[in-house]
Amino acid sequence: MSIDGELNESPERLAYYERIRDDNLAPLWQVFNSLITKQPKSDCQAHLWRYSVLRERLVESGNLISAKEAERRVLILENPGFPGEVAPAHRHSQSALRFIIEGSGGQTAVDGERTIVEEGDFVITPPWTWHDHGNDSDAPMIWLDGLDILLVR
Repeated sequence: MSIDGELNESPERLAYYERIRDDNLAPLWQVFNSLITKQPKSDCQAHLWRYSVLRERLVESGNLISAKEAERRVLILENPGFPGEVAPAHRHSQSALRFIIEGSGGQTAVDGERTIVEEGDFVITPPWTWHDHGNDSDAPMIWLDGLDILLVR
């Protein structure tokens, strides 16, 4: 190891790393300092999404694509520091939360138990539970979904 704490990588070590990569292995000693940091480190950036803009875009999307075509008409709040992901539609290992921002007549069913949701409601979906969501009204339902992916990670 050098004075600054960096590893002195020999040709033999580099060849070894290349061989183990084919077995989907990596040496912890190479990445430990980036996994366990002295100070919190994240690519996440502070960002403000204004509801007036979001609402306009949500209503617009509802006019552009049907629920049948999209299965889930969802706009993802993507942090500018890293790309977003779309979780599987029916069940996932993450816990989910849902805060109803606007509307009434929507529903969430978890493991077959249907619950009507209204503005101001907060719904939690446990991990690995089968669930679906719907809106039985003619008016828009707007809710904020969250998954604990990054919190658990």
